[in-house]
Amino acid sequence: MSNPNALPFADNWSYLRAELAWLDRLLMVAVSRQKRELQDLDDFALSGQDRVTSHWWKGIISLNGQPGYDHARPPQTNQGRNATHAQQIEARIQASQQQGIVLALPWLRDQLRLSPFEKNVILMALAPEINQRFGRLYGYLQYQHDESEWDLPTVDLCLRLLCRNDQEWRQARPLIAPDSRLVNLGLVEWASTDDTTLLSRHLRLAEALTTYLLAEAPDPAKANHWTGSPHLALLKPQTLSQELDLILPAATLAQLDTVYALAQRQTSPSPLVLFAGRPGTGKTRAARHLATRLNLPLVVLDLGTITAPQYDTLLENLASLPVCVLVVKAAQHWLGRSPTLDPALVQPWINHRRTQSGLTLLTTHYLHTVQPSWRQRCNGVIEFSLPTAAARQTLWKQAIPSELHDSSLPWPQLAKLPLTGGEIMDVAHTAISLAQQSDPTRLTLAHFKQSLALHHPGLSWPSQRKQPASPLEEGRP
Repeated sequence: MSNPNALPFADNWSYLRAELAWLDRLLMVAVSRQKRELQDLDDFALSGQDRVTSHWWKGIISLNGQPGYDHARPPQTNQGRNATHAQQIEARIQASQQQGIVLALPWLRDQLRLSPFEKNVILMALAPEINQRFGRLYGYLQYQHDESEWDLPTVDLCLRLLCRNDQEWRQARPLIAPDSRLVNLGLVEWASTDDTTLLSRHLRLAEALTTYLLAEAPDPAKANHWTGSPHLALLKPQTLSQELDLILPAATLAQLDTVYALAQRQTSPSPLVLFAGRPGTGKTRAARHLATRLNLPLVVLDLGTITAPQYDTLLENLASLPVCVLVVKAAQHWLGRSPTLDPALVQPWINHRRTQSGLTLLTTHYLHTVQPSWRQRCNGVIEFSLPTAAARQTLWKQAIPSELHDSSLPWPQLAKLPLTGGEIMDVAHTAISLAQQSDPTRLTLAHFKQSLALHHPGLSWPSQRKQPASPLEEGRP
């Protein structure tokens, strides 16, 4: 949901100008800092040997003095304005979407559920395609001089500019590694040879993606190359802990254990299971959990993003999938009362799929949208309900990094908010982004309220007055 007072972007280029203004400010701060460090080095280094060993003596000698900005603009000091920049941009994006204005990069981010880091890496790689000034700034920051044959950002520069501390660096590095989603999806590619370290490699966008992101009127259908194919969502198995990651009722966990036992036997026909529940109640997370336990790759196909002309190729691709856990989201498009694909084509595919090893999971928001005849063909139906208050409190603590946990955080109040697990992740992520605008980072009640007002403006903040728990709120999550 968007802020009703936010002004929508006029078009895709209006949005890009706002994002590039942010990137320009970020680069100017980095340039100013580097110029200061170089000036300090010139002041203290008496020989070439001093320069070579500066990486350790600078940690011993205190270099005082005012930064020499030269042609670079000094860092912005208006922390009040910067503290809400991300929130303002996001509110304007939401307002644009409500008016039907397609913004290419936000649309791609939402479809692929890209993290802020992944989105900003794409923005950094796109910037030199718009203005060569960004390429010159990259060259200066990477090689300490204005003229360089490279006008593309390195992995190291992306991590240095977009990460505030070591923990963020460690979390972000896998997102830009050779086996990352950005590379596997064909969004970015390496512009330098493989005989360098990962940090030294230069990143550039695929030409087709650049064309899409810079379009005057972006056509989402042209982005199906990255969002419409089931192979593009292929993920490596991830280590997930049932106790820490799956916050579900005991009965639901027992059902998932049964599904795991069926899939592990690798008998024919392979299991076909239907997951039903509102968005954010844990269906996709449960699928990832099963894929991890089975040590199988996860393939996610969202039927809501597939158009009729793609069906022929899609069915061929589905028939040739390797052994995997296949998740078919929005299954009602094929198995509902008004299917978008002829059941005479769906039935043979399901029959063939069940002869293959692995596991097939169908998901839908509401159970009644899938016809009873299809439900009866499934090995089981698992319904995902809204989390209880106790489960919500655990989900909040999982969504917030442990180093930000503080005794002053309003855990009981947060648990009262009637949100799904996915909604809790969204609100927590925005609150953390707001907190990271200040140094040191400190998460406060105000950040949660700001985030809640952005994502759920119609939801009021719960009072601190204690109320007796209802029977539904009690029990094991």
